[in-house]
This record gives sequence, C-alpha cells and structure tokens, in this order.
Amino acid sequence: MFNKILRQWTAAAVLTVMVVGTMAGLLVAHETANSKQAGDTMAAYFKIGNRPTVITVEEIEKRIANFPDFGEKAVAALKAAAPIDNVTKLDGLKSAKGRDLLNSKQLVLLLTFYNLKL
Repeated sequence: MFNKILRQWTAAAVLTVMVVGTMAGLLVAHETANSKQAGDTMAAYFKIGNRPTVITVEEIEKRIANFPDFGEKAVAALKAAAPIDNVTKLDGLKSAKGRDLLNSKQLVLLLTFYNLKL
C-alpha cells in the first residue's frame, strides 16, 4: 500500500514538473502582458509549498473554472461535492451513474495543484 502511495506521489511530482514546464513554455509563446500576468499570478498561488489542502466552492469558481480542461459539467460536479479535502472524495467524482464527471487528466491536474489528504 505504501509503495502504491509513493508511486502516486512520485508520479504527481513528475507531472507537476511537466505542467510547470508546459505553463512556462506557453507563457513564452504568448507574450502578451495579460497572459503573462495571469500566468505569474497562477504560478505564485500554486507554489508547491502553498498548495491548498481543500477544494472549496470559492476555489472552484475563482481558479478551477478557469482551467481550460474543465467544462460546465465538471465544475458543477465539483461544486456539488465541495468541500473536497481528500483524494477518496475526489476520486468518487470520477464516475457516477455510468457518466464520467471527471476524466483522468482533470484528476491529475487537481492532485497536482491541491494538496489533498490521502
């Protein structure tokens, strides 16, 4: 069990580096003042040491709703489940009544940017 958790955290760390690298690459490609400022603000907020430990409705409205990979259905599902403070609760949104509410990419992004309890 511990090895599985360690592998998940290692994968999350690798994905964090990949996401931050991708975000940095996107910022270089889109050198407008507004997008650079928005990217800097997001990067500062989501520093590894400053990752929020709970996903609240406020977090969903202010940040997650602005992530390009989250549509209205995903945002509504997250709001209905908020507050989300552990991985199990978040994973429970993966599928409900045969419908996928959150896909794997969305789950990985949330686990990268939020420090939820196991």
